[in-house]
Formats: sequence, structure tokens, C-alpha cells
Amino acid sequence: MPREYTTALSIQAIKMKQPTALLLLMTVIVFSVMYVPQPLAPILTMQLGVDAAAVGLLVSVTLIPLAIAPLTYGVILRRLPALEVLRWAMVSLALSCLALGFVQSYVPFLVLRGVQGLIMPAIFTALMAYLAAGHSPDSLKGVMARYVSATIVGGLTGRLISGVVSEVYDYHAVYWGLAVCLLIGALLPWGRAPSKPMNTVVPSWAGVKRAWSTDGNLWRFLAVSCLFFVFAGFLNFLPLRLASIDPSIGPAVIGLVYLGYLGGIATSLNARRIALRLGGANRTLKLSMLIMILSCASAIPLGVWGLFVMMWVFCLSMFLFHSLAVAEVNQAEGDLRGVVNGLYVTHYYGGGVLGPWLPGYVYDGFGWPATIMVLVLVGLGGLFCLSRLQGR
Repeated sequence: MPREYTTALSIQAIKMKQPTALLLLMTVIVFSVMYVPQPLAPILTMQLGVDAAAVGLLVSVTLIPLAIAPLTYGVILRRLPALEVLRWAMVSLALSCLALGFVQSYVPFLVLRGVQGLIMPAIFTALMAYLAAGHSPDSLKGVMARYVSATIVGGLTGRLISGVVSEVYDYHAVYWGLAVCLLIGALLPWGRAPSKPMNTVVPSWAGVKRAWSTDGNLWRFLAVSCLFFVFAGFLNFLPLRLASIDPSIGPAVIGLVYLGYLGGIATSLNARRIALRLGGANRTLKLSMLIMILSCASAIPLGVWGLFVMMWVFCLSMFLFHSLAVAEVNQAEGDLRGVVNGLYVTHYYGGGVLGPWLPGYVYDGFGWPATIMVLVLVGLGGLFCLSRLQGR
């Protein structure tokens, strides 16, 4: 999903044959790892003996490094070759998945998920180095559109596979399978290692403050934080809601509810065309946020099949907003664009860190309707931020 990493990185051209299809496949696999626990929430609460907030933390902990990566990982990665970073990070992620396949208690599970979160930004950075290498600005747009689609497919695939495999066999087998895929990917002949480092950008505090204050970006970033808070929070507690409506529902059916993600591919690829028909980017951002809020609120009384349908509307509006917001921040002037995109990623995943976790305390104490109302209030906060942005 972080298409915005491309401009957050200042990468010199890498002379090599670009296995774009393999790189996109690796993107799918890594995003699958990120979201494996979500459809398993009812199983994990029972097997690990924890509540909804603790299960939500299993997703949140992997997003924390993604939130800080644009502002910090450049210090670590700027002098390392992209190929070596990619290979060793994939091996490390594979080993963490292998270990998760044997974990039977909550604390080791949480620690290993945190380790995975630390590894993933390095993989995404290296993937962007390879995907961006040797492309003209026009051709790069097409590659990045396919990358965004790959992140959506990865988020869907991880949930579907974990649900089906958990019902047929055991959720530990999901991690063993992903470990094998990652190891195979690390051993593939990616081509010659680049002779130059990735040269990631290390933003200064002055640059950060300037990026926040330019073109009302701070309001846009706060709206994005609210957006992903609501999205990640709803998707995290949805499996628990489905299991409470019908206890006979297994993880395979819960995984299928995330098929609404497919609608996100269409909107992410056609966001600019949709915005032109709806009267411009600002109006479309507000409309998509409003639709997302209303669809979330409608989930309070809905049954199982109603939630299946609602998910399509929810995902369509979310990915329309996300794609347009990324395009808007890319309008920044050249010397500021990398910092602006880095801050976008930070705010985006910052909301994702809190959304799957904090509302869990509300869910445990007051149930589904109260949890939805919290998400709706956060969404309304995002809508307010957009109104301030439009005023500027």
C-alpha cells in the first residue's frame, strides 16, 4: 500500500533486469503476512486466552515501525545495497513466520509480530528501489499503480488464506506456508546487486515543519490518520462481530467477508477519473469519507450477509480516498515531496496503529454498537479536518 514510498526515497537508477512480476508477487506475500491474524480473532481470543484489545494489538504492533520508517529508516538503509536488504529481510521475515508456527502463548506471539513489523519497512523500501529503477516518470506511474493493486491483493490474500487454512487444518500452518514462500523468494535470481546504495532521504526537523505547514497538509494528514483508524479498526473487530452473530461461522467464511477489498482495486486505478466526474479531488475526498462513515454506522444492526455487502461500499470509499490523497500530496514542490510523502505514510500508519487496538477496550466493555460509534466519531473528526483543508 505504501505507493507513497517512491517519492519518499531518492534512489539512483539501478542497472539490472527488473523482474517486476516477481517483485509484485513478493509484495503480495509480505502484505499477506501483515494481516494474517485479523480473520483469526475469534480463534486467537480463545486459544491465547486474551480479549479483543489484546488481539488487536497483534496487528497494531506490526504497523508501528511502518509509521516511523519514513522518518527513521533512511539513517539505517541509505548506504546499503537494495538487493542485500531485500534478500536478508525476506529471510528474516521467513524465520519469524516459521517461529510463529510453533507459538502457543500470547507474549511470544506479540513479540514475534513486533519483529515482523521491524522487518517489513526494509522490504518495502528495497522493493521500491527495484521497481523504480530504470523507469521514466510516465512508465513509473503504471508500475506504481500495479504495486498499489498488489498491496490490496496481498491484504485480501492473507486474510482469505488464513481463514481457509485455519478451518481445514490449523492457523499455524499458514505461517509455515508463508515462510516457505518467503525463503523461495529470497533465493530467486534477482539479478546483479546494485553497486550503489539506495540513498534514502533523512528528513530534517525544519523540513518536517515546512511540510506540515504547506498547503494545509497538516489537516490532510490528520484526516488520513482518522481514515485508517476507522478502516483498520472496523476490519479488526468485524470477525468478532460475525462470530457473535452466528457462532457456527468458521474462519473460512470470515475470510470471505474481506472480498470487498477487490472493489478497492477498481477505485485505486480510476481515482482521478472518478474525482473529475464528482467535481474535483477535495469534494471527492469529503464524499468518500462521508460514505465510509455512513457505511460504518450502518453496520450496527446488520446481520452476516448485510455486513458482506457493506464491506464492498466501505472498501470502495476507503481506497478512493487513499488513492486521491496520495495524488494530492504528490503535488508538492520537488525538494519537499519526499518529506511530504514520508509524513503521509507516518500519519496513515499512525492511525492504523491505534484503530485495531484502542477501540478493543470499548468492544470488551460495551460491545459492538459502542465500538462502531467510536469509529464514527473518529471518522467525523476526519471529515472536519477535510472541511478545514477545503477552507484553506
